[in-house]
Amino acid sequence: MNWQDPLVKKFLYLIVAMVILCPLGILLVWNYGDAWGEWGPEDVAEKVGEDKVSGLLHLADIWSYAPLPDYDIPGWDDPFHASIGYIISAIVGVILCVGAYYALIKIVNPKAAAG
Repeated sequence: MNWQDPLVKKFLYLIVAMVILCPLGILLVWNYGDAWGEWGPEDVAEKVGEDKVSGLLHLADIWSYAPLPDYDIPGWDDPFHASIGYIISAIVGVILCVGAYYALIKIVNPKAAAG
């Protein structure tokens, strides 16, 4: 990857900006409940009926083994620490995506990955 390429630099700036701004979603609604789309399966079941989300309720336990459940570090329950947890989660996500991208490139086109 050519780090001097202006397009690559712009892309990296965009990624960094998104990582830094990612806690805004939780901070804006900190005192008002969950951010939009951050509902637990129980919350959805309460709103639409348990029979409509039985599959979701069944699969909800899969995410309990996530490396950073709820995007934060357990015990970091104040807004400042929650923001740091969101940023850490974003960084981990970016690293995983970039790693998956390079692994896929290496599998699909080994010559391109080497050079």
